[in-house]
Amino acid sequence: MTAYLAIMPDRAQAQCRLCADSPTSDSLSEAAADKREIPLQIEITANLDFSRIAMIGGNGGVVSIDPVSGAKQTSGSIANLGGMSLHGEGRLTGEPGRNVRVSLPDRIQLSAPNGSTADLEKLETNLPALARLDPAGRLVFSFGGQLRLRGDANGQFRGRIAITADYE
Repeated sequence: MTAYLAIMPDRAQAQCRLCADSPTSDSLSEAAADKREIPLQIEITANLDFSRIAMIGGNGGVVSIDPVSGAKQTSGSIANLGGMSLHGEGRLTGEPGRNVRVSLPDRIQLSAPNGSTADLEKLETNLPALARLDPAGRLVFSFGGQLRLRGDANGQFRGRIAITADYE
């Protein structure tokens, strides 16, 4: 947060505006330092969780989590075993009112402790094309995607999603 202090000149100084010293390079660089951009920060407040599923055939399939509703859908040779699936959530903080761009990777390979792998694809957020931080400098968003499993995949898959955010 930047605070500005206004100092009013006394009457003697106010009478002669031409007598005041011109701004020095030091005072100009201090003014520029006061107007530095607030860094944009991202915090993940909820992880993307596909909950419990099972392969019921050797063909594989896809599990999708909607970024808005958090609803889970399955297709292919996958059975939904219940449990609570969650869309991911993040929070940006930065300079109030600034436009921001959030980028997600196209694909991430997840792995299980047994060496099995799965692909996390088609990641998307609930943000509009032109997202903006609120007057307090915050923006909350959710994200979802598709977990693609091959016929031999099994285990508890984990991975990291490299989400980036930049000012426009």
